[in-house]
Amino acid sequence: MGSLRGDNGGGRAPDGGGLPDLPPEWGTIIIPDDAGELSREAAAIRRELRRFTRRNRWRARLHLPLLTEAASRDTPTLGLPVLIMAVALVATLTSLFALAWPSRTVRPLASPVQHASVAPGKVPDLTLVDVGGGPVHLRNVLPAVLLLLQDGCACADLELATAMQVPAGVTVLAVGRTAPILPTAVPAGLHLRAVADPRGALRSAYGAPGVTGVIAVLVRGTGDVVRTVHPVGKVDDFRDSLSQLA
Repeated sequence: MGSLRGDNGGGRAPDGGGLPDLPPEWGTIIIPDDAGELSREAAAIRRELRRFTRRNRWRARLHLPLLTEAASRDTPTLGLPVLIMAVALVATLTSLFALAWPSRTVRPLASPVQHASVAPGKVPDLTLVDVGGGPVHLRNVLPAVLLLLQDGCACADLELATAMQVPAGVTVLAVGRTAPILPTAVPAGLHLRAVADPRGALRSAYGAPGVTGVIAVLVRGTGDVVRTVHPVGKVDDFRDSLSQLA
């Protein structure tokens, strides 16, 4: 490093190295022989100035008081607090989205409908309608097997097979919202009738939610319901209970 050169050929100035019109707190100023030696110091100063400007920019965004150059050297950087705040904000937003996002409801698989069930109590005291439009008082045709049919059911074979299997004196009633069509050739002596239940009262009373197809209701002469069976596909589904109607 060179030194401050004066008019005396390179020696220090008599006043100790000070320069006129410069603050005394700057102390002794030494000027190097090669100005390139100042490049590292200049780069460091530029980095410090950029850091100072960047910190004040962030403090302004966060509504914090601005720093002076002297205070900036002693104040820790905002990088870590800003990073912590950003992570906390992201975590909070993620939690809110997770709570608000509609979750997909997992529905349990529907259990298979039980093939048979006991239906305690007495059959409703209803008046049904026969094919000719005449009234049919339900409790006057007991004991009976009520085959509760859905509209459009092609159940003639089931109706006929049931009428052939029931004990003597038991009536088979094919019941729909309109009187169902009976088999064309019904052997003599079989008690098989088609009646209408316009309001669907019987199906509402004995049909569990979601049950489709034929429902069989076995009723004694006293009006007591022995058993309900659903869905019914053939007489074997309730054959073992027919003897209780005799």
